Amino acid sequence: MAKFRALAAAAVAMAAFGAGAKFGPGAAQAQTAHGLSGAYLAARHAERLNDLEAAARYYVAAMAHDPGNQDLRVKAVTYLAAAGRLRDAALAAEELLRARPGDRLAVTVLTAEAFRDGDYDAAAELLRGEGARAFPSLLRALLLGWAETGRGRDEDARAAFAELGESGPTARLGLYHAGLARLVRGDAAGALEAFSRAAADAAQDDAPLSGNVERARAAALAALGRLDEARALIAQAAEDGRLPQAMAQADLARLDKAEAPALGVSDARQGAAEALLAAAAVLAGSEAGARAAGGFLYARLAVELDPLNEQARLLAADVLSSMNRHEMAAEMLAGIPRRSPNFTQAEILRANALARTGRVEEALTALRRLTEDRPDELSAHLALGGLLRMQKRFAEAAEAYSRAIALIDAPEPRHWSLFYERGIAYERSGQWDKAEADFLRALELQPDQPLVLNYLGYSWVEMGRNIERAREMIEKAVELRPDDGFITDSLGWVLYRLGKYEEAVPVLERAVELEPSDPILNDHFGDALWMVGRKLEARFQWKRALSLGPEEKDAERIRKKLARGLDAVLAEERAAQEGAAK
Repeated sequence: MAKFRALAAAAVAMAAFGAGAKFGPGAAQAQTAHGLSGAYLAARHAERLNDLEAAARYYVAAMAHDPGNQDLRVKAVTYLAAAGRLRDAALAAEELLRARPGDRLAVTVLTAEAFRDGDYDAAAELLRGEGARAFPSLLRALLLGWAETGRGRDEDARAAFAELGESGPTARLGLYHAGLARLVRGDAAGALEAFSRAAADAAQDDAPLSGNVERARAAALAALGRLDEARALIAQAAEDGRLPQAMAQADLARLDKAEAPALGVSDARQGAAEALLAAAAVLAGSEAGARAAGGFLYARLAVELDPLNEQARLLAADVLSSMNRHEMAAEMLAGIPRRSPNFTQAEILRANALARTGRVEEALTALRRLTEDRPDELSAHLALGGLLRMQKRFAEAAEAYSRAIALIDAPEPRHWSLFYERGIAYERSGQWDKAEADFLRALELQPDQPLVLNYLGYSWVEMGRNIERAREMIEKAVELRPDDGFITDSLGWVLYRLGKYEEAVPVLERAVELEPSDPILNDHFGDALWMVGRKLEARFQWKRALSLGPEEKDAERIRKKLARGLDAVLAEERAAQEGAAK
């Protein structure tokens, strides 16, 4: 899901698609008193906010005032489809197809609508018609294969899937869908043959075999009564990390009851949803806005075709969150049932979406319930700890991290981050001895981890402990991450605390160049400038730090420095420390 993080505010600006003009029964309600300009400006504002439903509504209103405007048609159909209003989008697409024969968006929306209605003849006609030239070849082949499957034309279906070649990743995807289609048609032996060919091709390419293919092979084996072989496949995929443990456990439980793993594809409509999801995954890695947006549209249409398709919901929700549509993301994820193997992932994502809408307590309640229901799920405890840490509830966060760490029998190098994160929670909650032990444990697991080297080194510097060792650690961290402004600041601050002000100034200046908007870094740079006699520049940096919204205790100290100078503030602090020591 992380590959969708590249989507920005233009995540549904579908420049690559066309659009239509005739709209559904809700169009009249979207009219505004300001006519075309008012509706258009409202639509543009909603678009900038990634408010899909509002953008769809206002573009429909604008189209009613100017039905011949092709640019408005592009936007209206795009946002109707993206908002999940497939029926209205299809009505618009019908007129579009008359105005622009072969338009990609029109064919996409109308094909999806045909699959949803079970009209496989119409889907096949669209996919073999003039619009087929505009379709991505992978998606066209998969959808056509499923349309022919729905029509009961097995040979035509196999021919369509075979268009994706005989070897390589695309061909393996075609074989996977061909196998699914054969399962739908009751041909378990043919399905197993297709899945096995995909597995053999992956082995020949020395490519990792998808856990989905192994699940499908296991389903075919189970349908043939070969349950032991099916169990072995699932167990091996789980052991190799190709299949999540929760999914593997669910599959094995079904096999123990002589039931095949639930693949979620029982007819051509669900198969088409899987095809759309596959196309979305292909587009997901693209940095081009229109291509990535196409991935979102395909995932959204997959949900419309098959509301039970959990992977489509996860993908669409992830994109919605990246667009700051967290409410819609949470609603999308709420459709994944608690009994599902995907529920843990979905609930974590839903909690994050809720938190980002300000519903923090609701999010925490969801994560606590998740850890209670699934106490052995490491990711659930980590998610709870992370959200508590974000809310600065550090003692509670440390407890959540401790429950996560307790699930690990023998920590491995990859577990360094658990000790690092718990160490931060301990340090921020005033439990330094425990924090230091965790940071050192993280370094045992990953000796050159720059984040840990920096955090522990900086903490020692702030406490006046192990200064030389701290300097060595931070220098190593800077060497590993030279463009990290915060780590560079740590090195500069070590030099400052050692009294090496002339050396500290260029290092702290570099840190501010890397992270110009951080108040602490600007404050540190100001202190170093003061110590080398560049007092006007120091005051400038302090004022800048104050303008960047530091925490109040830091802001109060900066104001004192601006009023009386750093020397006076340091003298006051020394006197206060000496008085407290007596």
